[in-house]
Amino acid sequence: MFVTREQIVDAEFGAARVRLKQIVRAADGDGLARMSRDAYEQALTRLMRGDATGTGGAPVASQLVEVRLKGPVKRDDTRAIWLRWEAAGEASGLLPTLDADMVLTAEGQNKTRVTLNGYYEPPLDGLADSERSLLHHLASATIRTLLHQVADALAR
Repeated sequence: MFVTREQIVDAEFGAARVRLKQIVRAADGDGLARMSRDAYEQALTRLMRGDATGTGGAPVASQLVEVRLKGPVKRDDTRAIWLRWEAAGEASGLLPTLDADMVLTAEGQNKTRVTLNGYYEPPLDGLADSERSLLHHLASATIRTLLHQVADALAR
């Protein structure tokens, strides 16, 4: 399932580039790896409860999530980061994985566009249409959560 989301951030592109480097390189505190892990684990918890909206039911213990990042790299007048999220350990192969590019571009003089293009791979073949729809909804919600967290960090 392909997922694309974008958001305009109230931050000049040069400042956003510097902040992006900081959040990518940050050790788990306020870094992109932590933001990614949080967004992924929230989606897994919803999926394991069968609750795409995130309401109702007791929280389910989150799985260990491996987050891999590469970048930021300069592409023309943009900056890009490659992300991969996947379940680790015994859950590996049973839960969705995500491969994505997060791209920053200047949007006028004082704003930056953050775009996340990704492919969310379902864990199992032969899913029913309703299950695929749920996974697509969860993938979109996960990407949206991460994008909001990144946008907030870039605007600081």
